[in-house]
Amino acid sequence: MDKSICVVTPSFNGGGAERIAVNLANYYAEMGRDVSIIAFMATGAYANQVSDKVKVIDLNSRARYVFFKLLGALKKQQSGLVLSVIRDSNIFVGLSSYFLKSKTIFREANTMDAVMAMPLFKKNIYLFLMRQAYKRADKVIANSEDTKEDLLKNKVVCSDKIQVIGNPVLVSDFEKLVTKQLSHQWLGVPQYKTILNVGRLHRQKNQALLVNAFSLVYANFSNVRLVILGEGEEAESLIALIKQLGLDEVVTIIPFQQNPYPYYKAADVFILTSDWEGFGNVIVEAMASSTPIISTNCPGGPKMILNNGEFGSLIEPNNKEKLADAIIKELQNPSSPEAIKRSKQRAMEYSLQQIAEKYLEII
Repeated sequence: MDKSICVVTPSFNGGGAERIAVNLANYYAEMGRDVSIIAFMATGAYANQVSDKVKVIDLNSRARYVFFKLLGALKKQQSGLVLSVIRDSNIFVGLSSYFLKSKTIFREANTMDAVMAMPLFKKNIYLFLMRQAYKRADKVIANSEDTKEDLLKNKVVCSDKIQVIGNPVLVSDFEKLVTKQLSHQWLGVPQYKTILNVGRLHRQKNQALLVNAFSLVYANFSNVRLVILGEGEEAESLIALIKQLGLDEVVTIIPFQQNPYPYYKAADVFILTSDWEGFGNVIVEAMASSTPIISTNCPGGPKMILNNGEFGSLIEPNNKEKLADAIIKELQNPSSPEAIKRSKQRAMEYSLQQIAEKYLEII
């Protein structure tokens, strides 16, 4: 059997799918396989995390112009397995596969909410391309049951080709990453109760909900602070909302961090406020850092990771009052050490080693 693997990703930007591409490539290379990464643009926050054992092929092309470059690179690599990690690259790999002999695995990273929100004509074109591309895959990995159901409901893939496998989140040295020193004005300072959110500043993540809920919490707890860790298109509107609510002195937005684990560890509670998710890597990272979790019960992975509320609190999406109530409850009655321990054990089910091997088992 050809042990060569080619991982395809649009970039190395700071998104969950891009990080998973790097994690998987590094792991397979460490296991002795011949691994390459093809990136449409080999730039971004995770570029310097790619192992020296992994060959990086930079197509240096925007997605709309990438097809022929990608086809040429895939033909040249002639890998035994092509693993594409995100929807846009899946489409291009699927269309390229008409001219290739490699086996292909597509990882579907998100529910179809964003596609369904597209204007009608664009949505129909996109769905057509997905259906044509995904039928070429040997297997499709959905990272949550909701993601799988969306693909089936929209006739993107047939049921005998798709399997649910959670994301490979926790790298082998994550325990060392957790213990790195953190110097912050609030996090880890006993006089403050800190709330943490980590993720792209994007409407999908709905950090505005968290800011609005935090204003209700702050009215009752003057020592509470909010830290949002991330970058994105919603930054300006979030800053404006924070100012509008008079929270400038108690809310901060920190840029993307290569190692977010010390932030999780130092926080009193981690909050995810997404309107939809594919999986929810940040939930696993926070659980592994022994931090209590509150998440919206949105479409996607959170309820799967938290097992319908067994390992953290699930609240109604886009409801600031219920979110504020859940935060206040956690601050007044913190999760027990036993609950935190069980939550961390659950997070370990999404280690890179376990999930990366499951990926290979399905072929």
